[in-house]
Amino acid sequence: MATRKEQEWFRKFYDGTFLVKGWKARMDELLDAVPESDKASMRTLLADLGEKIGWEWAKDNRVRRVDTPMLQQWGENLRTAKGRGADALVREIRNIDEELDALLA
Repeated sequence: MATRKEQEWFRKFYDGTFLVKGWKARMDELLDAVPESDKASMRTLLADLGEKIGWEWAKDNRVRRVDTPMLQQWGENLRTAKGRGADALVREIRNIDEELDALLA
């Protein structure tokens, strides 16, 4: 069960702040590159990935395995993949998910 502080940090990750876009906004940007027929499945992939990343990042710095530089790198990787099309984006989502699973194992 997440602590109140972890819930607050997760909310910041997901919703963003005045200065930083959150996962929700990033997800919408990424979905702009996806054909309408694939948006529902892509949204599910991104939502699941965001949950995993966000809850780990929200943990206390002493125990978390995902830090802010990782978020920035993954964000850049996703933006780059978006520019190459929906298939590249799916591959990058899966790559990040596998990397995250290895970190959490």
